[in-house]
Amino acid sequence: MVRQAVVQLVMRLMQATSPVTVIGIMSDNVHHKSPRVRQMTVDLVTAALLTHPRCDFDLPALCGIAVPALVDQKKAVRHAAMECVAAVAQALGAGKLQPLMSAVDRVEEEPKYEGLMAAVQARLSRRQLPSVTDKGLVEYATTVRGTVTGVDVDWIRSGLYSLDSPVRSESFEVKTSTASPSRHHVGMSAKSLHKLPWEKDAAEVCNV
Repeated sequence: MVRQAVVQLVMRLMQATSPVTVIGIMSDNVHHKSPRVRQMTVDLVTAALLTHPRCDFDLPALCGIAVPALVDQKKAVRHAAMECVAAVAQALGAGKLQPLMSAVDRVEEEPKYEGLMAAVQARLSRRQLPSVTDKGLVEYATTVRGTVTGVDVDWIRSGLYSLDSPVRSESFEVKTSTASPSRHHVGMSAKSLHKLPWEKDAAEVCNV
């Protein structure tokens, strides 16, 4: 109940002012000591992206919020961040993912986060976006329960890259190497970079 009330209040503030203003004020909460606050902050960004025109946002700045949360110590926050990244990619559009991928690259420069790029690419290949309920809450498109597998799911569960996770051959080009796994070994194909998986069904026009 409290979470729902907070979300509805923030969404009303975005309508009264602008998403950029509200997100700018609450962006520091991604570093809050409470994981619930960190998760809600990321979810609010996702909800805003799914309910407002893309021209209402500073999308590169949103990459700076969502991507660091991918390596949060809490699984729930990583899950929220992975769904947010999918929404950010949708807003950026085909051929314009550089701000997102650059942000992922910067985080992955730390050896302990090696494999993050592969996880992000796996999430984008799922051809699914999160949704927003009538009450304003975000419903994740990817589940991490049960026997669901994937590079992205493994990352959400443990924050680590797993060689045992299957990679979708239709969306990825896998290079054989004896070296340790990294973003250089699993990359999105040229075809998948040309058009995001869901874009054939999602077109957004920003009215000036």
